[in-house]
Order: sequence, then structure tokens, then C-alpha cells
Amino acid sequence: MNNHSRLSILRTLNLKWSVLCFLLGVCFFLPVSCSSLQETVILVPVDFVQIPTGLTITGPLLKRIEVHVRGRKSKIRTLSDLKIRYMLDLSRVHVGINSIPIKKDRIILPEGIAIGKINPTFLTVAIENKSKKELPVKILFSGKPAAGFTVADAVSRPLSVVLQGPENILGPMDKVLTKPIEIKGLSESFKREVVLDLVEDLEIISPSKVIFAEISIQEKIVNKKFLDIQVEGKNSPYIYSIMPPAINVEVKGPVNIIEKLHTEKWIKVYVDLKGLKPGAYVKRATITLPVKTTLISADPEKFRVKIGKEKI
Repeated sequence: MNNHSRLSILRTLNLKWSVLCFLLGVCFFLPVSCSSLQETVILVPVDFVQIPTGLTITGPLLKRIEVHVRGRKSKIRTLSDLKIRYMLDLSRVHVGINSIPIKKDRIILPEGIAIGKINPTFLTVAIENKSKKELPVKILFSGKPAAGFTVADAVSRPLSVVLQGPENILGPMDKVLTKPIEIKGLSESFKREVVLDLVEDLEIISPSKVIFAEISIQEKIVNKKFLDIQVEGKNSPYIYSIMPPAINVEVKGPVNIIEKLHTEKWIKVYVDLKGLKPGAYVKRATITLPVKTTLISADPEKFRVKIGKEKI
């Protein structure tokens, strides 16, 4: 084999080796390059802007959209540090249901990150006329006061508030309720700041967003009749008789006391006979009751007393 043939074979081998090295390099480089890219989904908060005067949003809203993005890992990592938001322009909405498309060009991302798809592609927004209305505040309770006590009064300060919100929600309302106030087991009056139970679309605009409740808790007052209470005589050295021998009374007072009057024998009825000589008399009885109670009626009001000549 001459030198020319050997040189030709050598060149062919070198060319094949170069091509092989190039292909190996490409195969090695591509996976490394591709592995540096990443796809992920980010949740982007939505801001609703440019709402026309006199209109307001009503009903539930989708406050975040899913944005599928692709880019280098180093770029993707920076997304969590960025405050990316989507500004939904409501300047052209009308009363009713509005479907507004999501536009990719309004999502500002760092260079090198591409947006794949967005879910959803439209946002549905319900629009209603905005109105104002003054409504009285009604206080709600949870639980019951201590035994024998009751809520005598409950007043809000202020007595009413002016609310603003969608006409379809605010229009039918005739009052606004507070969140329930816990009164279980309480026996004393109190004053407390409370929160109004408002739907998300309503807001207080006057006179103040701070509402106080003044709760008056008092003993429960009841009336009760007590029958056939024995009438006694006092301060007489003679044998005597009283007719009729019993009395019926009606008493008013705290329930915890009234319920014990008869069983504890706290009602005392007597006719004072001091200084009376033997003979017949018509006398009123003295009725003694515990503190906090009041006599409503007594039957009979007068008694026939007969005092004999014999001493006790």
C-alpha cells in the first residue's frame, strides 16, 4: 500500500472519529440543557379594578387563577419572591352576569419564563347597583342566663347603622343582626363590643364600625298566689278565735325567692290583739314578706276576732 492510500484511510478514520465525538457531545449536552428547564403552576391573586361608579360586585368570586409557566429552574425559583397579581379591568361591566377573558399579556413575568395555559380562561363576575340603607341593630344571644335571671333589656350603641352594598341584598333587609353573644350562666349586666353578622358584600359606612351592646340581666320577676295561709293572733292573754282562719295572698318578686316562700314558711300573717279586752272585733291582718317581694293582693282583707273572758 502506497503512502497516498494510507493517508486517505487515515483521513477517513479521523472524519468518522470527529463525527462520533460530535454526536456524543450532542447527546450529552441536550439532556443537561433540557434538565435545566422546569414547568410548574403558580396561583396568581386577582385584583378587581376600575368598577364604574354606582355599581358593585355581588356573589362569590374566584380570587386566584392558575397559571402554567415554563422556564429555567433558576428563574422559576424567583417566582415565589415576586408579588405577581392579575388586574381584572371591570370598566366595561354592566348590571348582571359578566364573563371577562383573562389576558396573558397582563401577567407580568420575569424574562425567560413563558406562560403555557391559564385556568380558567374567563372570570364570571356578577354586578349589581350599589345602594345605601340605614337599619336598626338587633342583638342576638347564645345560651341562657343563670337560673332565676333573665335578659331585661339589650340595646346597641349606636342604635342603627348605615350599610352599603348590592341593591338585591340590601333592599329586602329590615334589620341587621349581631353575631350571637354568649350569656350562659350570667347573672350581672355588662357592656361589650360586638360584631355585626354581615355578608361579605355589605359594609358599614356610618356612623361607626365599632358597635357596643349594653345587656341588662336581672332577676326574673314573677307573680304567684299562695292559698290557705294560717292567720295567727298575737299579744293577747285571752283565748280568742279568728274567722276566717286562713288567707289567700298574691305576691310578686324574684322567682328564686317566690318559689321558696311557702316551703320555707317565709310568709307570716297575724292579727295584733294587744290591748284588746274580751269582745268581738273586726281587724286587718299584718302580712310579713321577705325583702325584694311585694304584696299584690290579699283575700279576705279583714277578719272577725272574738276574744273570750278566759285567759290562756
